[in-house]
Amino acid sequence: MPRTTPIDLLRGFIMMLMAVDHASAMIARTHFLETWGFAFEGYPSLAWWFTRFVSHLCAPGFFFLMGMSIYLFAQKRTAQSWNDWSIRIYFLKRGAFILLLMFFVEFPGWGLSAFFSQTQGGGMNFPGHFEGGFTIPTTVLYGLATCMMLGGLLWKLRKEMLLSISILAFAFSAWYIPQISPDSVFNPLAVFLFTPGITVGAMSIYPIIPWIGVTTLGIFWAKLMQEQPERIYIISLITGLSFIAIFLCIRFLEWGNFHLNAYHDWISFFTLVKYPPSIAFALLTCGINLVLLFIFSKLASSSFVYPIKLFGQTAMFFYLVHLYLYALLGAAFPFGSSIIVMYLLWAFGLVILFFICRWFLAFKRNKPENSFWKMV
Repeated sequence: MPRTTPIDLLRGFIMMLMAVDHASAMIARTHFLETWGFAFEGYPSLAWWFTRFVSHLCAPGFFFLMGMSIYLFAQKRTAQSWNDWSIRIYFLKRGAFILLLMFFVEFPGWGLSAFFSQTQGGGMNFPGHFEGGFTIPTTVLYGLATCMMLGGLLWKLRKEMLLSISILAFAFSAWYIPQISPDSVFNPLAVFLFTPGITVGAMSIYPIIPWIGVTTLGIFWAKLMQEQPERIYIISLITGLSFIAIFLCIRFLEWGNFHLNAYHDWISFFTLVKYPPSIAFALLTCGINLVLLFIFSKLASSSFVYPIKLFGQTAMFFYLVHLYLYALLGAAFPFGSSIIVMYLLWAFGLVILFFICRWFLAFKRNKPENSFWKMV
């Protein structure tokens, strides 16, 4: 089994979960924003809670697996006689390319969905103070691109240093965020770096500081994989279960979630602040992702998981295409659909995406290593 197969499978699986979340926004016209600074209003039903909850695995999974891929790519290119500077330049170029995709490919996809919409989703409180003027909006691609650039600079650090960066990134966020008001006029630089929110000049929901912590954890995990390739997946299982156990302990104590979502039932217990990722959110989602990494290591040789692997091997292409696909499917529902219709169209969209992504993977494999298509 190639060591990247479980990584591709986990990435493909969370791409499918991400598609559910975006289908809910573009077809059912229902989406949620569990952000710091506001008491969350809750979910309309158990089904909507579950739909949103499973999507929480996506962002931590993306950043964690990107960290692993940064290190594995660097090791592969080192074996092909690339020097350290060439590797760093590659990640700077690829990060810049992703930012261009955000502005010129991703944004029009979201705009197409908004064009067809005649309603507004719930739960969309957003911190910050904005009175007009020039604002640079950003999405998850901003977080991934900037963390990729930084990860390309940090991949040679010792494991202890990488783990320290992960811990300090979350510790800083947990210390800083409760000290500020969600109605503040934020410094634009702060919005891009560590405070999700909006202000003149900046709008960000994936700031760099907390998410670089998940990225360096991924680089750390890839280094651990290199040192202990036979045991890495059982280590992933044990660590993942430990993270989940720690989450349960701190959540019972109502700690580590920015102190805004005290639980009164089991749904509110699992209602966690994602923007920025609270410690409780990070422990639970990273823990589940590590358990899933173990599970996919056991399924890696099974033929039935090939579509999941395919989505993982074409993740960026999948991301960009699925926005337009679900935006077009949602054109028939300007006021939103039922959750059942949304799930049916989500599954239908995955079938279409399978054939498109299979074609693209074959297309990309025929391109030379220095082709920009390799970056998609």
